[in-house]
Amino acid sequence: MRILRALVVALACSAAAVAATDLNDWPSHDHDAGGQRFSPLKQITPANVSRLQRAWSFDTGAPGIQVTPIVVNGVMYVAAGKDVIALEPETARVIWRYTAPAAVSRRGVAYWPGDRDTPPRLVAGSGDRLMALDAERGKPADGFGDAGFVDLKSSVRGDIDGGFSLASPPAIYKNIIITGGNNGEQSPSFGLCGDIRGWDIRTGRLLWSFHTVPRAGEPGVDTWE
Repeated sequence: MRILRALVVALACSAAAVAATDLNDWPSHDHDAGGQRFSPLKQITPANVSRLQRAWSFDTGAPGIQVTPIVVNGVMYVAAGKDVIALEPETARVIWRYTAPAAVSRRGVAYWPGDRDTPPRLVAGSGDRLMALDAERGKPADGFGDAGFVDLKSSVRGDIDGGFSLASPPAIYKNIIITGGNNGEQSPSFGLCGDIRGWDIRTGRLLWSFHTVPRAGEPGVDTWE
């Protein structure tokens, strides 16, 4: 357990040092890799906050959304129900709208800026699959998994009939998508293991797995025996 605690602390400390590069962006669910949820913009102050008025509203068509929209390079991305929607943040004009086969992660999507060979991508869960979209076209990302999707149940142990999904957007470190899992721990308490896994953001290939419940020969397994 000490090893697991050390890993969590190390990840938190390294992430806290990374901040958003564009002050006008809100590029992730928690604003930045450190999870600060703080904008350094100074246009809204205690002196003028009482005078704020609604600029626009947008009906996503989905009930009970819990999403934090992200804003990157002048585009707002929202997840609602089965849809991922790209909006013009000044006017709420729809740039594109993609409807996934199953419900998208309730709390939104993650953004990867792309590189010389691969355009920017949005990543989220869709049902029990990991989904990657081309952020510019609003279509499943070319070369990622099977037509833009990877089966999250295929590489973990447990009852495959148990529920499994991503309630929150994945974390992205360099070119790696890092996922946890919502594995139906409420009732009944069975299902797939909630392993932490890393995936290649270009191909969807599984790179590594961290077993949250250690297996034989791994540190901490005696705690679970």
